[in-house]
Amino acid sequence: MVLYYLMSRELKKIEGREFTLRIQKNSQDSVRITDESRVPMCLRKVEACCDGQLWEEVIAAVPRELKHMLISSVRVTTPSNEAIKQAVQTGVRVPGAEVYRGNHLRVA
Repeated sequence: MVLYYLMSRELKKIEGREFTLRIQKNSQDSVRITDESRVPMCLRKVEACCDGQLWEEVIAAVPRELKHMLISSVRVTTPSNEAIKQAVQTGVRVPGAEVYRGNHLRVA
């Protein structure tokens, strides 16, 4: 609420008797997922669950016949903020995500 108040009035800081409030750029970029379904698989974390026998087979060698079984074992995928940031830094456009530098409120 205070951050919105400062930004809406284009104020950089408010000085008081006890403390000073000021807006400052964040030191790291943030990622906002705008459409998770469009973020490419290579920029996601994948969590899979399979039984031990399937895992040993996959570790030993991954023939084409096991591809479907491996894909079907994937239960959850989530976008990887770090991978997305790295991709954007190298000039790659990432569908479904945007990297931005936000602000935070510092009380001193």
